[in-house]
Amino acid sequence: MTDSDMNKRPYQRPVMLRAVDPQRMNWLWRLVVEVADLKTTQVVDALHAAGVGINAQRVESWSGSDQGADFFPLSIAELERNLRSVLALRHAEQEVSVALQDAAGTPHAAASEMPRDGDVTP
Repeated sequence: MTDSDMNKRPYQRPVMLRAVDPQRMNWLWRLVVEVADLKTTQVVDALHAAGVGINAQRVESWSGSDQGADFFPLSIAELERNLRSVLALRHAEQEVSVALQDAAGTPHAAASEMPRDGDVTP
């Protein structure tokens, strides 16, 4: 089947293969961490920048096995806060990078590639 054929097919939601407990979203956090290649230190830094008191052991406990002694359940609210914090820190770092490049007179990414206010809404 070609891409053109696939574009014409109607979208279908996947079947829910698991019960979802909003107080235990660690499985989704593990997927996000893997896809985004997030490091514990990045998450800790982002949460500290957002004013959240946290340590590396707690962040790592969200990614461990739920059978492990160090496991700590992650709620959907924590998951959202973590992702928004990481994104906010990335945007702030990018703004600082652009400001430093401007100060040094070096070229940087076009404005169209830069995140804009309102790209991510709460």
